[in-house]
Amino acid sequence: MFRKLTRRGKIRLWAYTLAAITVLSGFVATGYGMALKYRTLLEYDYERSLNQLSEHLNNIEITLMKGTYSGTASGASDFAMNLWSEAGAAKTCLSALPTYENELDGTYKFLSQVGEYSLSLAKKLSLNKTITVEERAHLQTLSTHAKNLSLQVSELCARMNEGGLWGNRVKRLLREYNDAEADPLDEGINEIEEGFTDYPTLLYDGPFSDHIEKENPLLLVGKGNVSNQDALKIASNVSGLDTSVLERVEDTKGKIPCYNFQGNGVTISITQAGGYCSYMLDSREVSQNHTLKFEDCKKKALEYLNKLNLGTFKESYYSINEGVCTINFAYQQEDITCYTDLVKVGVAMDNGNIVSFNAQGYIMNHHERNIKPSKYTESDARKVISPILSVVESNKVIIPLDTIEEQLCYEFLCTAEDDRQVLVYINANTLQEEDIKILIKDDGGVLTI
Repeated sequence: MFRKLTRRGKIRLWAYTLAAITVLSGFVATGYGMALKYRTLLEYDYERSLNQLSEHLNNIEITLMKGTYSGTASGASDFAMNLWSEAGAAKTCLSALPTYENELDGTYKFLSQVGEYSLSLAKKLSLNKTITVEERAHLQTLSTHAKNLSLQVSELCARMNEGGLWGNRVKRLLREYNDAEADPLDEGINEIEEGFTDYPTLLYDGPFSDHIEKENPLLLVGKGNVSNQDALKIASNVSGLDTSVLERVEDTKGKIPCYNFQGNGVTISITQAGGYCSYMLDSREVSQNHTLKFEDCKKKALEYLNKLNLGTFKESYYSINEGVCTINFAYQQEDITCYTDLVKVGVAMDNGNIVSFNAQGYIMNHHERNIKPSKYTESDARKVISPILSVVESNKVIIPLDTIEEQLCYEFLCTAEDDRQVLVYINANTLQEEDIKILIKDDGGVLTI
């Protein structure tokens, strides 16, 4: 039974109701105000990023123009560092723009090559070499593209800054605006990308050089294709699964064409040429109850590599993540470690099963090398190590350079005054310091930076 409200009860009820409505109205107003403030901040950030991108591109154009006339190592080095800095800042601005719907590969590649190409020329001058007519022409071409890109971005800035277009763009992102018309930012970015259709090929010493992307996997050179049935048997051997549970799925195309198979949550990719396992991945969830240590996992991984009969390997670095110990192994040619020929083996730390394998680095780089005797001894190389480092041990290794080339070096594991471990790589034929890496050791493994 409900009791009839008294007059005082009715007044109290209306008062509470009115208070609740007032509070809710306040929440709505606050929420709307916060949303409006958020949209305004986004508009400001996007507008600022595009304007700064325009400024950096203008600086790149001017610096490239000046760099064309530089003939000294010091001058070229200054221009190269300026370009490197401006290009990096430009990429940061570009990544801050809401351009997820667009492909920006050409623009990013251009900005990367601007810095890399200028650095390669500065390095060339530092070695008392001269810049060729063709290389200067490439600088001029880069300058022309930078000028065109700068003009396009400047025009896009003017277009977006007028008529509240940034506001519309933000509303689209927040799903508050469903205008069917084309987005001016998308149109502008597409126009910029189209400007790279006639972009020239640049060959130089650097990781973004065009010739690196055209390289073929060395292990597969001259290897005939295996049949689908043979690949299925190899996939069975690699995964430990019976052929009856493996199903062929869509093939992989590209530089390493592969047959792909799946079964029981495991995916295996076998190269069509030669029949090598490119990668294997078991998607099962690994228990966090770790019963194995790193040494146990290393033993399991080496047993697995012996089963694949790829050669002799030496472990280098490893990482532990979500119960899986992933170990990097480098191929051993006699007493030389080839860091270019890498395979990665993932071992489940709950039962020791192999749950991942990746041999793409090995497939791309492995070949039997004709390694000539080095010009300098380990003792010679040790003398050029910084005096603030103490050498713990040394090895002879082959390391990859920023180009597709590789270099024979002495690898020195050193300790610094702060007990930090450092790897120093000295060229075995020139005694140049090719690279320095810092070892990071923690519960998550051993990695380098």
